[in-house]
Amino acid sequence: MGNYNFKVDLKGIIRLLSDNLYSSDKVFLRELLQNAVDAVNARKKADSGYREGKITVTYQNRKNSAQLIFADNGIGLTKEEIHSFLSVIGQSSKRDAAMRSSFIGQFGIGLLSCFLVTNEIKVITRSAAEEKAYQWVGKSDGSYVITEPKQGMEPGTQVYLRLTGSKYECFTEQEIVKDLSEYSFLLKTPVMFEGENLRQTVNNSYIPWRQPFCMADDIMGFGEQVFAENFFDVIPLVGDGIKGYAYISTRQASANTTIQHKIFLRNMYVTDDGRDLIPKWAFFTRCIVNLDDLTPTASREGFTRDGRLMKAKGQIEKCIFDYFVSLSQYDVRKLKQLTQIHNVAIKSLVMENEQIFKLFFPFLTFPTNQGTMTGFQIVSASKKVPVNYCVEIDDFRRLCPLVEGTKSLLVNGGYIYDAGILQKLPKFYKNVRIEVFDNSSYDHLLADPPQDFAAQMALFLACAQQALENFHCGVALKQFSPASLQALYVQGEDTLFAETMDGSSFSGFFEGFDFGEEDEEKNRNMLYLNSSNSFVQGLGRVLDEELARNLAQVIYIQSLLAGHYTLGGEQLELMNRSLQRLMERALYGGR
Repeated sequence: MGNYNFKVDLKGIIRLLSDNLYSSDKVFLRELLQNAVDAVNARKKADSGYREGKITVTYQNRKNSAQLIFADNGIGLTKEEIHSFLSVIGQSSKRDAAMRSSFIGQFGIGLLSCFLVTNEIKVITRSAAEEKAYQWVGKSDGSYVITEPKQGMEPGTQVYLRLTGSKYECFTEQEIVKDLSEYSFLLKTPVMFEGENLRQTVNNSYIPWRQPFCMADDIMGFGEQVFAENFFDVIPLVGDGIKGYAYISTRQASANTTIQHKIFLRNMYVTDDGRDLIPKWAFFTRCIVNLDDLTPTASREGFTRDGRLMKAKGQIEKCIFDYFVSLSQYDVRKLKQLTQIHNVAIKSLVMENEQIFKLFFPFLTFPTNQGTMTGFQIVSASKKVPVNYCVEIDDFRRLCPLVEGTKSLLVNGGYIYDAGILQKLPKFYKNVRIEVFDNSSYDHLLADPPQDFAAQMALFLACAQQALENFHCGVALKQFSPASLQALYVQGEDTLFAETMDGSSFSGFFEGFDFGEEDEEKNRNMLYLNSSNSFVQGLGRVLDEELARNLAQVIYIQSLLAGHYTLGGEQLELMNRSLQRLMERALYGGR
């Protein structure tokens, strides 16, 4: 037996990084930038006389290629550290655990990402603790050489990369400046770009939360600069190691909309994906936030899902929620405006979160037969008049004319989320009675007639009830629109079921099944006479009981026909018989 070492295929590792770890080649810019920032911070801790860090990125055009130089005046590397950190993949160049906790980069891994865009990396470095400088040249085949350059240099590190082919065409001066600006937006160390066409500081942005005092307009302007859009309002995000803002969009959004944020870790840009950090229900916000105490993933394009991430998410969620609570107490007008902008979006939230339900329901809007009303208005109305909601838009449209001119309130719950929200309402408002519309709802939704007219109609109603008893149909006097409609027939639920099962192969299938207690109101057929109709108004003067029964049967048949119901054998026989009696009465004077 013998002991053997693994052989590492560096090019294979680079392909692995490209295909599985990093989202794009441009991450090498972030990695080099991070290494430079970490070197500057390390020198600040090690040297009290160190004044100011500086990072310079130089772009030099060559024939069909370009040379890119990353230079910093940070702590640099000793010869021993070059062997330990540049040449050992994954080894951290941070001196101890305490120091590593304040950095997010690893020099070895960061430098390795450069092989995504070049086949050779040259590093010239001088440690702040030594006088000598060293040059390290590493190649993608895994070999490297260390030499001592003749020319001296100040403490710091310079990384040289040569871009050729498609990488040269992709990483133009403009593209590099754009990427550096994104990554270094919050960095306190100035980052200079020196190209042949562009020379500028790429991270000199005004950061409001770093100012001793900042106006609200400045904060809004900051968000408009970052996201290139106008916003309704802004919410400060403050917590343990958290600083930033959540900007409320003026554009309608939904929970399925992909929202791009700006999320930084210790001032270095990490990701625009906020799914693990920004609460799902806050999808109408765009956040820029800097965090100090999270653990980055291996690619440093996200965060490890651990307790610290959950804590940070909870603090951000509390900031946003507290903002809405504050509006409900001190600026109801603004909360109402916000709800109107994101009405559908917020409705999706209240379905999932009880606190959000309580907070927003009073300001949500719903279409009703009396126009668009807020949740607060619907709750208030339910204390005075019957309130029902339809789960189908077609039902709402059919019923609206019937309750026109009455005090009854009918809500259209046919749109997405509306019926579900209204169904939950009694859970949060104990004294509210709002019910889904069904056949039994007509009785209290349709208005009652004047009492004196109801008294005049007592005899006719009693006769009508007798005349329709064999058809399992009740009779009631109501007031509804249009006035030209004499009566309204409403079929009970058991009638519909019986007609569906009658004569079919399933008719005996349900024998012996227990369907629970029957609701007589829902199961009963009803004929509602319209007290607003002039013909019905004259029925109160009919004193002949036989004539009253005959007229009731004719009105019953007419209502069935008007409602497009299919007449069965019994109804057809009744139609012929009742019409014949009326004609005979007209001919023979009631004999």
